[in-house]
Amino acid sequence: MRVSNKVFYFFAIALAFSFLFGSSIVFSQEKMTMEQYNAQLQEWQTREANAKKASDNCSQQVDNLKAELKAAQEEADNIWSSILTEIGTDQAGVDAFRTKLQDLDSQVDGLLALSPEELFKKRDEIKAADEKLAEYKKDRISALTEMQNLIATIEGKLTQLKNKLPKAIYDEYTVVVGDYLWKISGKSDIYNDPMQWMRIYSYNKDQIKNPDLIYADRILKIHRESGEDEYLVAKGDYLQKIAGNADVLGDPSKWTKIYEKNKDIIGEDANMIFPYTVLVIPKD
Repeated sequence: MRVSNKVFYFFAIALAFSFLFGSSIVFSQEKMTMEQYNAQLQEWQTREANAKKASDNCSQQVDNLKAELKAAQEEADNIWSSILTEIGTDQAGVDAFRTKLQDLDSQVDGLLALSPEELFKKRDEIKAADEKLAEYKKDRISALTEMQNLIATIEGKLTQLKNKLPKAIYDEYTVVVGDYLWKISGKSDIYNDPMQWMRIYSYNKDQIKNPDLIYADRILKIHRESGEDEYLVAKGDYLQKIAGNADVLGDPSKWTKIYEKNKDIIGEDANMIFPYTVLVIPKD
């Protein structure tokens, strides 16, 4: 049975509109009248016109928002440019300063990963990082909010480092019956040198009143490395020489401060100090 051209044309149009508007057309076995077809067509055309109008309105709103955003960005750029001029730099200067802070932050992170014993050996590096940050804070770029936040982060990590850093490195030794300082100092796992008994005595002066008398079960600290406020006397040292050391007091005339701080170990004669004595260095 042949289908007339008009019927075929009707079905083609109906199928096209169905895809265009997302509507499904259900055909009954009865034919749609021309009036029904025209009414349906008019409804679709109206919906299409409304959709186009809404789309045009939306496009206009997007254009308006883009224009507002551009104006806001230009205003922000002008403000930023004024700020950079005020602090005497440019964007390249800000970027370079940020990089310096980030490098310092990474360095401090690396130090935080070390054990307390390893940190003790790196204490000069910690001090240098602290001084470097203090220097960075003098730069006017540091006043920017971003830099302030990064500086605060680094300061917090440096505080953690200082709290983690031991004042000195020492082992512990439990005195057994028959021990005396000369004997303990000569042990291979202590100093392997009896002459360094003074190192044990001076480092434990809080609990050893008489170097010739020590008690069993007493736990002694075995000095390994000096802290910032300590100095291990070497052969040939004397108080003026020690005081003049740049890492100690940096002034030979201040030797009396060292003497007064360690008088209980040195004794009445300030000219007589023994090698391997651990002295406490006053910092005030």
